[in-house]
Amino acid sequence: MITIREAQPGELAAAGELTAAVYRDESLAEATYLPRLADAAARHAADGAWQLIAVDEAGTLVGAAVYTVAGSEFADIASGAEAEIRMLATAGSARGQGVGAALVLDCVRRTREDKRPALVLSTKPQMTAAQRLYTRLGFARTPERDWEYAPGKGLLTFRLVIDSVSIESGMPALIS
Repeated sequence: MITIREAQPGELAAAGELTAAVYRDESLAEATYLPRLADAAARHAADGAWQLIAVDEAGTLVGAAVYTVAGSEFADIASGAEAEIRMLATAGSARGQGVGAALVLDCVRRTREDKRPALVLSTKPQMTAAQRLYTRLGFARTPERDWEYAPGKGLLTFRLVIDSVSIESGMPALIS
């Protein structure tokens, strides 16, 4: 069973280290961006952003993600009243165990509870496993919102309209 919750102050360094390590080890981020990925404390302290963590039954940190809202310094593409998922990372040892899905579904739950109309995210083109997960959970591609974080370095975007999905159709057994 995976538990998703907001990180406690004593867990922020580990959440940041996990996020930066996953992006570094899989060549998903440039070296200059790694310090921002590692700074979970800054994300957690920012208005409109929450550092989430996934822990297994033993209490081991196995994943992390940021839930943020439009207008936050950590929102890249959220606009209006949308929410956004950022910096999703799953420990290599926990891949295939539903950690990423549990983090995404918790963000869906938060978006619904906040009465926000949609949840958005950006992903690199090579993150095909993540894209399959997003599609399976009901997200649709929004190519009109694709963007470049640097010249020639583009991101694909996805959006989930909250009224169009039921958490019950996802993996509720993974969320506690």
